[in-house]
Amino acid sequence: MRKLQILLFVSFILLITGGFVLFSESVKSQETLKVGGLFDLTGVTSDVGKPFAQGVRDAVDWVNQQGGINGKQIELIPVDYSYKIPQAVAAYKKFVSQDKVLLINGWGTGDTEALRADVNKDKIPYISASFSAHLTDPSKTPYNFFIGADYSTELRIFLKWIKDNWKDTSRNPRVAFIYSDNPYGKAPIEAGRAYAKEIGVDLVDEEIVPPSFQDSTSQLLNMQKKEPDFAYINTTTSWVAIILKDARKLGLKTQFGMNPYGFGEKLPQIAKEAAEGAYGMMPNVAYGENVPMMKTIQDYVEKNKTIENPDTLYVRGWAYVLVWSEALRRTQELTGPGVKAALETLRDFDTGGLTPPITFTPEDHRPTMRCKIYQVQNGKIVPIAELELPRKKEWLGL
Repeated sequence: MRKLQILLFVSFILLITGGFVLFSESVKSQETLKVGGLFDLTGVTSDVGKPFAQGVRDAVDWVNQQGGINGKQIELIPVDYSYKIPQAVAAYKKFVSQDKVLLINGWGTGDTEALRADVNKDKIPYISASFSAHLTDPSKTPYNFFIGADYSTELRIFLKWIKDNWKDTSRNPRVAFIYSDNPYGKAPIEAGRAYAKEIGVDLVDEEIVPPSFQDSTSQLLNMQKKEPDFAYINTTTSWVAIILKDARKLGLKTQFGMNPYGFGEKLPQIAKEAAEGAYGMMPNVAYGENVPMMKTIQDYVEKNKTIENPDTLYVRGWAYVLVWSEALRRTQELTGPGVKAALETLRDFDTGGLTPPITFTPEDHRPTMRCKIYQVQNGKIVPIAELELPRKKEWLGL
């Protein structure tokens, strides 16, 4: 009997001790809010990936300095995956299985789309810097989000702006598409083809460039034969600069527009005179613009000196953190589904003027249908127009 009592007592102590250990581990796991950061710092999009990543890091640090999220600090776990899908998959698995992150601040289109099935299965909010419209339909990608008009909406807006400002009544404006041979480059092309036809813009040529290259003369000579009035480039800044320089050498009269990863303050710095007059879609403001949140960002940069030449990509990183940190504040249950539900409560969320107001619903993850168009004027990027398209159901996911 006594042995039984001793055995029961020991079992009781072990149960309490074990419970205490489990409780301690549970508390420990809740000391910080873990967020995965998937960045391209050394790959083919690192020209725009590095300032974006620094913006995310600095914004996280700023949020933590303000007291964090409901008293908890954000723990950002950054990984450089060099814009390679296998490395992105490996980083994702570590985020989920080892780091136990609440959400992931991701990057590229190819890797984001490649991870869709895993993200859905694991129920991890994945807030990538890809603006692919394929990620906006919650019936297919319920855990994918991003901040800014999707690539398809941006291309539609550019085409609408061309049509609205076209003065020659004898013919339709002629456009060409130039895009990189990867999921990011191709993302808006199908939508652009359909919308050009719908509104009376003649798509006369498409040219495909590799993800990285040193010369685009052959593609531009092919395009020149079709005499487009405008060409829309869907690749990143370094490669856009090569295209613009080659176009200038060839004396092309075509006017160029480009998506938000091909345009920014760095473009005229790299392309010089060849960038003059070029247009760009901008889902967020340029660095230094007069909006409420900009002073906070500038004060942080001045004090901490984490980046030498902050630009629109750096601002974009801040905008991302402002949005998902607000969702974390609203989260009732610190789980992936809880964060997703909180993101879907955002209605006209104000990022301090860095972006148009952001809205997500359980039925529609398009954050906004508004986007500004900027132009390079005298070596500076200047806003010239802002358009908003209707939130058509048939465009969701396309």
